[in-house]
Amino acid sequence: MARILIVDDGASDRLLEQTILTQAGHQVAVAASGQQALMQYLEDGVDVVVTDLHMPEVDGFELIAMLRVLIPTPAIIAVSSMGQRQLDLARELGAQIALPKPIDGPALRKAVEDVLRREALAG
Repeated sequence: MARILIVDDGASDRLLEQTILTQAGHQVAVAASGQQALMQYLEDGVDVVVTDLHMPEVDGFELIAMLRVLIPTPAIIAVSSMGQRQLDLARELGAQIALPKPIDGPALRKAVEDVLRREALAG
């Protein structure tokens, strides 16, 4: 079981991702903005951050950049409906995996398993 933070300004997307990952046995928290997510991470820490890329104020790209300099750095999965170019940019900034929206449950569960496995091997 991992501690996962879902960051998305869309309530329905947050609920879908939360449901998928809770059913997979993970402890899941949610944030509606990058700023809220950063504060939650600094207060509670998590193993994995699943972030949308396009949000008001602090977007997912900025959040990824901010999380990358923190210690410990969480694993990061980026999600977006804005196309492959945006997903590629998220990976360049430090997301280990980038998934297109709409989110596919099995793909999200596998992405979380993959980043957790990578973190275990690296740590």
